[in-house]
Amino acid sequence: MERAVLWGHHLDEYRDMFDLSHTSFTMRFLEFQSGASAFQAELRQKAAHLVSYDTWFELDKLALQQTIERSFTTRLAQIKTRQNAFDFQRYGSLDKLVAYRRQGLAKFLHDYDLGHAEGRYVGTQQAALPFSDFFFDYALSSHHFFSAVAPQTVAYHVDKIQELARVAKDVRIFPLVDADGVPSSLLGPVILALQQKNYGIEVRDVLYHLQPKGNAMLRIWAQECAV
Repeated sequence: MERAVLWGHHLDEYRDMFDLSHTSFTMRFLEFQSGASAFQAELRQKAAHLVSYDTWFELDKLALQQTIERSFTTRLAQIKTRQNAFDFQRYGSLDKLVAYRRQGLAKFLHDYDLGHAEGRYVGTQQAALPFSDFFFDYALSSHHFFSAVAPQTVAYHVDKIQELARVAKDVRIFPLVDADGVPSSLLGPVILALQQKNYGIEVRDVLYHLQPKGNAMLRIWAQECAV
């Protein structure tokens, strides 16, 4: 499935997407299915432990770079045809947004081979994450759930989110809109299913948005794990 995203998100963008405090940056993070971002490269010397997990990270650097570029180019073409559906105020213009994200991609690619060897970038097709219960303080997922990138079923979302809530005390997902900026029709059913399984749920407004309605994240936690 084509993952059309302007990859290259930076630490400051993640901070505002996921409503993170500066004090939280010293904790243990799992970045899940969030593609190519500078989060790992920019945070790794501050965080107690940081793993970026994505099925793409089974690829070698050259194949991954080609895959990222196809995805980035596809999404950029989509945005250019509908610029009035986006808010570039944070960046100043679309061109400045693109330049900033490409800087993030350069940081990611520069870090990738070393990070892969060190086990900071992990790729596998296994359903179960290779981590113990509540190993991480936070699991962050950017532009995967509630979008055309992920399988469009409630079961997929619930299963994956439950697995994230097993390995992390606090799961945060952004955004809650699809690529067209429309609130996902899956959000309500997924929240209901998780509540029925006794997970804590919060939809929280955040400072970041690129799409006018895309200024909220979903927070999930296992009730037996105090956060």
